[in-house]
Amino acid sequence: MINVNGEQSEWSRGKTVRDVIKEKNYLFPLLIARINGKLIPRDKYDSTVIPDEATVDIIHLMSGG
Repeated sequence: MINVNGEQSEWSRGKTVRDVIKEKNYLFPLLIARINGKLIPRDKYDSTVIPDEATVDIIHLMSGG
């Protein structure tokens, strides 16, 4: 199991940040991902594998004025 934004989620070997974004249906264009507090660069979402028992934060960035 992994914790995604405060909710338990199934873990599987090889699951990437991109997989979690798709599973959770996060469609917002500006997202930041952290695994166990470590910021993951956007260009690494497809290749960054999430370890079992990890805490994953997917944060929607909003701008405005």
